Amino acid sequence: MSYKFLPFLFILTQTFAQEFTFKYDNSLKIVQNGKTLPNSFAGGFNAPQFSTCKLDKDGIDDLVVFDRTAQKLYTFLAKQDNTGKYFWQYEPKYESAFPKISNWILLRDYNRDGKKDIFTYTPGGIKAYKNTTTDNLSFQLSADPIFSTGYSGKLNLYLSSTDMPSITDIDNDGDDDIVAFDVSGNFTMFHRNFSVENYKNAENLEFKRVGDCWGGFYKEHFDDIVFNQPCGDNPVPLDNPFQTDKNAKILHSGNSLLLLDLNGDGLKDILFGHVTKNNVASLNNTGTLARARFSGANYKFPNAKPVDFAVFPAMYYEDLDFDGVRDLITSPNGSDNALQTVDYQNSVWFYKNIGKDDKPDFNFVQTNMLQNSMVDLGENSAPVFADIDGDGDQDLLVGNSGNRGDTGYRASISLFENKGNNTFELTNNDYLGISKNQQLFEIKPFIADLNADGVDDLGFIANSFVGVSMRYFPNRAAKGKAFDVRLAEAVTIPSVEYLANGDFPLFFDLNKDGLKDLLLGKGSGRLEYYKNTGTAKNPVYTLNNDQLGGIIDDYTIGNISLATADLNGDGKEELITGNRSGFIKVYKNITEQNQTKFVADSTSIFDEFNNKNAQLPLGGMLNVAVTDLNNDLIPDLMIGTNTGGLKWLKNTSKFLITSTEEPKNFIVYPNPTNRYLYVKNPIIADYELFDITGRKILSQKNQTINQDLVLDLSSQTEGIYILKISKDGKIEQTEKVVLRK
Repeated sequence: MSYKFLPFLFILTQTFAQEFTFKYDNSLKIVQNGKTLPNSFAGGFNAPQFSTCKLDKDGIDDLVVFDRTAQKLYTFLAKQDNTGKYFWQYEPKYESAFPKISNWILLRDYNRDGKKDIFTYTPGGIKAYKNTTTDNLSFQLSADPIFSTGYSGKLNLYLSSTDMPSITDIDNDGDDDIVAFDVSGNFTMFHRNFSVENYKNAENLEFKRVGDCWGGFYKEHFDDIVFNQPCGDNPVPLDNPFQTDKNAKILHSGNSLLLLDLNGDGLKDILFGHVTKNNVASLNNTGTLARARFSGANYKFPNAKPVDFAVFPAMYYEDLDFDGVRDLITSPNGSDNALQTVDYQNSVWFYKNIGKDDKPDFNFVQTNMLQNSMVDLGENSAPVFADIDGDGDQDLLVGNSGNRGDTGYRASISLFENKGNNTFELTNNDYLGISKNQQLFEIKPFIADLNADGVDDLGFIANSFVGVSMRYFPNRAAKGKAFDVRLAEAVTIPSVEYLANGDFPLFFDLNKDGLKDLLLGKGSGRLEYYKNTGTAKNPVYTLNNDQLGGIIDDYTIGNISLATADLNGDGKEELITGNRSGFIKVYKNITEQNQTKFVADSTSIFDEFNNKNAQLPLGGMLNVAVTDLNNDLIPDLMIGTNTGGLKWLKNTSKFLITSTEEPKNFIVYPNPTNRYLYVKNPIIADYELFDITGRKILSQKNQTINQDLVLDLSSQTEGIYILKISKDGKIEQTEKVVLRK
C-alpha cells in the first residue's frame, strides 16, 4: 500500500493558447580543432548557391546562400572583428524577408537602383522579385514568369528546374540579359533585354530571343562541343544533331552557366558545368558585343587547380573575401548526393581573385569555404544528448549519413563533449570506431535503457548493404558514471520487421504500463506504434497501430523524426517531430491524445524580422533531440539537418505563470527494480529506505529538483523495502519498493 503526501508546484491557473514557441539561440558554442566556430548552428551546406545583397543598413554587401538539396535559404551579415577584419556571421533574422525560393536563386540589380533583385525558378521558367527596400528589406513580385519573344511570339523564357542560367549585361547596354540552355539542353539561348532601348531605363524585363543559339556552338553532354555553327540573328531553326529519332521526346539533362570577362577584352566568356561531369569548362569569346563567337574550350578550368566535383558543378562570381574584387566559388548543383559520390563536407571550393574584376586571376584557397565556420558533418546529421563522460552534464552525439574516405562511403557518430559554460567541443569524429570498423549509412543514434538494468544504453538505427537494422550497446557502467559501451557487444533489437531507410525510433512508454514501447517514424511519413508485449528486461515489440495518431504516409513531408519531453513544465510529455520538408511539430500531452487522431499544437518559432511567431522552415530532413542545458526545467531543441549541420532552438513556451498550488507526486521507478531506484523529485527532500523489519539501510538528500535521484540497491538482498520521503520532518510520500535480482 502506498501513502502519498503530495508536495506542491506552481502551475498555470489561467488559459493560454496552446502554443509552444521557440527562438534561434546563439548562447551555445562549438569548439572544433581548437577554434570556436563563429557560425556553429548555421546548419551546414551541401549544394549551396551564392549571391551578395545588402541585408541591413550598414551599406556593406551581405551574403545570401540557397542550398538546393535542402531548399533552404540562409542569410549572413558582413561583420568586423576586434581588428577591423570582416567575416561572415550567420543571421537567420533576414531569411523571413525573402519569398519562398525553389531550386535556385540569383540576386542581380536589374533596374539599376542600387538594390539587388531576385531571379528564381518558376515552373517552366524564371520569375523575378523587385527589391522594394526602404527601411526594412522587402521584395515584390514583378514577373512570373518572365516572357521572351521568339519565333512563336511571346512565351515563357524557358529554363529547366535543374539548370543554373547566367543573368548579366551581355551587350553592355545597361540592362541585364539572360543566357540559358534550350529545352534540349544542347544549345545556349540569348534572351536580350530591350528595356533600355525601348524605355530608356532598366526598369522593364522585356526580352527577345536572338537567334536559335548563342555563340555558334552546340553540345550534348560536356566535352563534345561542336563549334562554328550558324546561329545568326534569325536563322532557320537548327536541328538537334544529337537527336537521331526526330519523333522522340527531347529530354533535358542539367547545365550550369556563368558568364564573365575572363581576359579583359570586354566580351563575356563562358564557364560551363554539366550534370555528367566533374569539371568546369571555359570558352573564350572571340566574337563581338553584337554577336558572340566561341571556337574552342578548356575542359579543365582553372588550369592550376581544376574544379573537380563528383558530379555537376555550378559557378558563382561574388566578392567573398571583402577585397572589392569578385572571386570564383564553385559547388555541386545536384538535388541529392548522387550515389554518395559527393563530399558534402568539402563542397564549397573558393578561388580568390588576385587579378581584376574584369580580368580575373583565380588562385585556389580551400574546399570548404564557410563550411569550416559551422558544424558540418556531411549529410543528414542526427543529434542525441547523454552524459557520455559521466561528469554530470549532457554531452552531444551526432550521427550522419556518411562521408567518403579511403575505405568508401561510411557513416559515423561524432562526440561533442560538454565543457561547461555553454561550450561543446568535438573530441571524437568516429565514436566507438563505427566508421573504421563497419560499413554503415544513415546512422541515427538514440539513448534508452533497453535491458532494464537502470542504466541508459546507446543504440542506433542504420542502413547497410544488407538492409536496415536497429542495434544497441549495453552500458556496463554504473548510473552516473562514464558510458562503458563496446562495439563488439552490439545487440540487434529483435521483432521489428520491415525497417526501411529513413526510419526513426523512439522508445517511450505510450500506454503507461511501465514498459517502454517503440514508436517508429517511417521514412514514408507514417507513424507506427509497437507495443512492448514482453518485459522490461526482455522486450517484445508487437505492431499495435501502423498509423498512430492518424499520421499516415505522406511522401511530400516524409521522414518523421521523434523525441519526447515536457516542454512546458506541466509534468506531461509532448511528442516533438521533425520532417523532410523542414518543419517541427509538437503534440501536447501525447499519452492523453486520441491514438486515432493526434492534434498538433500551433508550434512556432520567433520571427525576429517580422516581430512575431511564425512557422519557419529550418532546412531539410530534420532530426530532433531535446535537453535542458540551462536548468530552467524546460528542455530546448537541437535539430540535425540534411545539410549535415545543427540548429539550436531555445524553448520560450509559457511555464509556471502564477503562484496557485496544485499537488504533484514524486515519481519512483522502476518498481520492481533489479538494482537502481530512481526518484524524480519536485522539491528538495530527505530520502530514507527501510527493510521490512524497519531497519534504515539507506539515507540520501537531493540537491536538484525534477531530476533523477539515484539509489543503488546492489548491496541489498531481494525483498520488499519501504521508501520514505520527507521534508522538514514531515512525511511527503512513502512507497513500497520491490527488489528482484
